Amino acid sequence: MRLEFSETFQQELPSKYLKFLNDHPNGIDIEHNEDDDTRYWNMMGKTELLKRWTMNGVGEAANYECLKLYTHIEGENLDELYIDSAFGCVELKRVARGFVIGHENGDYLYLDPESNFSVWIYYHDGGDITKISESFDLFLKTINIL
Repeated sequence: MRLEFSETFQQELPSKYLKFLNDHPNGIDIEHNEDDDTRYWNMMGKTELLKRWTMNGVGEAANYECLKLYTHIEGENLDELYIDSAFGCVELKRVARGFVIGHENGDYLYLDPESNFSVWIYYHDGGDITKISESFDLFLKTINIL
């Protein structure tokens, strides 16, 4: 699995994430509590991560790289190429390089390769983002597998 992703994503994914993926190759649902907000995420398995789809008028991407499609739309509609977050302004192109690992109700859970693969949420309504964990390892300590 590491070879497939290193060839397509061209990043070394965190070993804890790769172990999680190998332990749950078909994906799994999790519960995550953040600031009194409980969310139920579908963590994608190997096949679902690599599944390709097309966004009309924008392009095609695998699920793990789908943020490049969403940010492309935002980039056409924003005066600036940044997204405001609680952690300051984040370049849109940085979000586009995120590695999507899960989804829930149209929002995406992703790893940010530019900040030690910290865990973030991309909110599809409005294109906001927020960091929820400094690493996938720490994120694992805050979830319940359903």
